[in-house]
Amino acid sequence: MSDTKYKLSLTLRPALIHESRLVAEQYTHLKDWKLVRDEVLKNNLLQARTESTSRTIYGEVSKRLKNLTDDELSLMTTSDSDAKQLVWLAICRQYLFTYQFAIEVLSEHFTKSRFQLYTEDYNAFFNAKAEWHSNLDNITQQSRYKAQQIMFKMLAECGLVSKDKELLQQNLSPQLRELIQLANIDDIRIYPGAEF
Repeated sequence: MSDTKYKLSLTLRPALIHESRLVAEQYTHLKDWKLVRDEVLKNNLLQARTESTSRTIYGEVSKRLKNLTDDELSLMTTSDSDAKQLVWLAICRQYLFTYQFAIEVLSEHFTKSRFQLYTEDYNAFFNAKAEWHSNLDNITQQSRYKAQQIMFKMLAECGLVSKDKELLQQNLSPQLRELIQLANIDDIRIYPGAEF
């Protein structure tokens, strides 16, 4: 078994695209994560009902967004079409489990013209990873089910699958493609059907 721990806290929240764009806008203006946090929480920019919820959402969003470059964050604030793909990129960079799922399941299926995604695909991937990562093997059935539900919800919110769980070819804008290639060309593989 590997000692590498998969972080599954993604199960707490879905894609949070609107919230991510809001936080990215603050960062592009302030260029300081501490100032961004203060601004977001002080003015309840995430419009959460409680301060605790606002802190939790901000914590998750900022953790993801800190994986993006300043140029990627800037693009997220100016382009609706790129925003979803950048949120997906931030999630994948934050969570190795999701990154590998995108490459080993989504892109692999697309390459083989298997466009329908099933819960069995997720379960097979999860089981294969659990053999090597003890923290996955110890997850309760309820937590595992919740993680699966959130994964499929994120895939739909980020535009990677249809409401019927059919894989959608990803067409990256030239600007987004260039930024990804500058940071790490391998990250393009998380987008089904996007070619180098």
